[in-house]
Amino acid sequence: MKRSTFDPRSKLIVASVATVLLMIFNHWSSLAASLGILAVIVFFLHLGRPYLNFLKNLGFAGLTFFIIAYLAFDLITGIVSGLRLLTIGTAFFLFFQTTSPGMLSNGLLKMGLPYPFAFVLSASMQFVPVLIRRARNIRDAQRARGIPIEGGLGTLLHLPALAGPLLIQAFTFADELAEAMEARGFGISGRSFHYELRFTWMDWMAVAISFTAFTIALSIQFF
Repeated sequence: MKRSTFDPRSKLIVASVATVLLMIFNHWSSLAASLGILAVIVFFLHLGRPYLNFLKNLGFAGLTFFIIAYLAFDLITGIVSGLRLLTIGTAFFLFFQTTSPGMLSNGLLKMGLPYPFAFVLSASMQFVPVLIRRARNIRDAQRARGIPIEGGLGTLLHLPALAGPLLIQAFTFADELAEAMEARGFGISGRSFHYELRFTWMDWMAVAISFTAFTIALSIQFF
């Protein structure tokens, strides 16, 4: 995960404004240009490899959106739908790749959100990948035992061999996490942070630029 000099609150505002803008754009050329700009930022931050892995999953969803919109409406609508999903996904890919779970949780608390909500969100970012790695380890172990977990409909017959150990590990992991949270005084008022967030001139400039772009886009779109 790349470190960023920007406050997570300013990045969240910019990502949200970008999402609204991308929802407003209804011409494929505007969305293609936006995707190109975001791709340049991705490779400028040296996130090319994780972005390509991200596209393996998002690309399938984008293709599905394209096919559905193309069959329901026309070719242009299909292209716009696919590009819109890719651009919005790329915008939030940049946000989550440059924002650590702890910094995001800190930023959400500064915005007035309850601590349990912020913790659940940041914990999901941290621990879902852990469970994915454990699922892969279980799959490889079961393959080594001769259980054919290779994908396809045949996998459904052997699903308990994967789901059973994964559920046991997930429940064990949740129990250990609950004990650690209780030992650290989860929910106690007067919580302090190791690093206090501060809006800098760069954050204010990023927010100002995003709202300026939003205003200009609205003016072009509707006037």
